[in-house]
Amino acid sequence: LTRGDVQLDMLYSHGQHPHHVTEPLSDLSLSIYLARRLPKRRLLAAVRAQWQPNEYPASLERLYHWTPDECIPEFYTDPTAFASIHSDMPDLLLPDWAEGDPVRFIKEHRAMLEGPHVSSQLHRWIDITFGSALLGADAIAAKNVPFDDGSFLHTRSF
Repeated sequence: LTRGDVQLDMLYSHGQHPHHVTEPLSDLSLSIYLARRLPKRRLLAAVRAQWQPNEYPASLERLYHWTPDECIPEFYTDPTAFASIHSDMPDLLLPDWAEGDPVRFIKEHRAMLEGPHVSSQLHRWIDITFGSALLGADAIAAKNVPFDDGSFLHTRSF
């Protein structure tokens, strides 16, 4: 889970409120992940008011380096998620090992998710999402400190 570590370290070490995670898979992140499939009007509302297709990550590798968010389900289930509906935005480039074939990518990507390596690390994801790595030193070590400007707990009732 080292995708985006440089960005996460910068977020934590700079600013008034040290944090790694601004929010779980925000509308902004989801819109960028699915930019090739979403209507321009939605992208203009969620990402930026001016249409700049060249500013969206061109490849899956760049997308993962750009954001430390978890991979969306569509990248394990939907080969059309990489094909652009926009004439001025190219399809999302897949890793070389997929040989440009979205169906192959989905099949092998899903096999990795369901394989022994991920299964052996599942306890880490559970700790980050629900357990010990939510607070304190464990959260810092896991690069999992959420943004908190002090108002979150004061403005919500649980």
